[in-house]
Amino acid sequence: MLSSFLASARHTAYLCSIGLYARQRALRRSHPHRARALALLLLFPVFGVVAAFGFAPLAPDAALVPAYQVEVALAPPSLATQVVALDFAPALYHHEERVALGDTLGTLLTRLGVLDSAAENFMRSSAAARALYQLRPGRTISAVTDDHGLLHRLTYDESQANGSDALAAGAFASLIVERAGDGFVAREELAPNKRSVEMREGEIATSLFAATDAAGVPDAIASQIADIFSGDIDFYRDLRRGDRFRVVFEGYYHDGQMVHAGRVLAVEFVVAGKSHDAVWYQPKGQAGNYYGSDGRSLRRAFLRAPLQFTRISSGFGGRVHPILNIWKWHTGIDYAAPMGTPVRATADGVVKFVGQQTGYGNAIEIRHQGVYSTLYGHLSAFARGLRPGQSVAQGDVIGYVGMTGWATGPHLHYEFRISGVAKDPLHVAMPDATPVAGEELAAFHRNTAPVNAAIVRMRQIDASVLVADKST
Repeated sequence: MLSSFLASARHTAYLCSIGLYARQRALRRSHPHRARALALLLLFPVFGVVAAFGFAPLAPDAALVPAYQVEVALAPPSLATQVVALDFAPALYHHEERVALGDTLGTLLTRLGVLDSAAENFMRSSAAARALYQLRPGRTISAVTDDHGLLHRLTYDESQANGSDALAAGAFASLIVERAGDGFVAREELAPNKRSVEMREGEIATSLFAATDAAGVPDAIASQIADIFSGDIDFYRDLRRGDRFRVVFEGYYHDGQMVHAGRVLAVEFVVAGKSHDAVWYQPKGQAGNYYGSDGRSLRRAFLRAPLQFTRISSGFGGRVHPILNIWKWHTGIDYAAPMGTPVRATADGVVKFVGQQTGYGNAIEIRHQGVYSTLYGHLSAFARGLRPGQSVAQGDVIGYVGMTGWATGPHLHYEFRISGVAKDPLHVAMPDATPVAGEELAAFHRNTAPVNAAIVRMRQIDASVLVADKST
């Protein structure tokens, strides 16, 4: 029924269209504007029917719609458009080693996986890479290489190996060897270390150095302790088993490892039950120095001894001369020490004599402020450039232990004179430096309170441990 109606409607529309089309052709010649309006009317029935019945099912009459087959030639896809270029960076490998005793540059490069003869030749010939000529055991060395073992970067931590001033200022030195184009470059790189305040304590069993080693105190700090108390403690004769020390000092760290010891900030040494304390303080507009907790200066006008950690082979006074074999007054102190041990000036002064004297061999005489003078004999050599008229400071190295003149073995003969008369340097009263006083004393106590508190804290811990041990 519906299909018949649709067919009839299409037929009626078709006849109307033929009539309108004939009318439109006639008007085109006489009235063109009317012809265009009629043309629009001509199209209306056709599209109107389509619009009205566009959604009607036409499946039964599908065969009435002509089918067309269209063939289009497509160009084959370009192979280049199918390839995606991937630019991978070469894989890099990082390896780190510690320099062992007996290691050479060649053995280290092998352990680091470096297979690069050009890099090795550069490091062996470049003056900028001279730190690699004297490798120090315990230092860290690392390399970055590629798949073929070619070196991209080598880093050698040379702190404590070159003794540069930068290390004393708390900087860590590294030697960098890096690939640059077809060759290599070498440079030193400084990085700031992390400063830490360290606290250590220990008990004397045999010697100061043995006790500080056992407590994890660097040798540089042990030497400072000896210098600080050189006017009060004879570290050879005075120390006894059971004596204790407590010290607060600066430590500088790189990658979690202490690479440099700084300054002693505070120290307490208990010898035979008597406590000796010192703290570092720098008064306004003056050089820093060590003071007791009461503000008295620990700096003496003279050091008690011109050598560190030695023994007295012959004291001041009468004795049988070892060469002349007669009773003779000994006008100084003989310090037995290995050949070449550095000899220090015991006070600020001006060099009066450098040369040979009968009996003394190679000798140095220094004139100090006022009526004081000192003499150093039997030296093996003098400090380079030392000459009469030259000013020296307390602690400066002026010569080296030897056995020249009337000497039966390597030792230093040291004389301390007042108005030209030899005195026993171990018992004569030494002048003190100026203490902290007046308004500066309040600033002294305020600035030194934190490090002094650390010493007190260690003392309290020791006391509590002692009480706990007794209770058990």
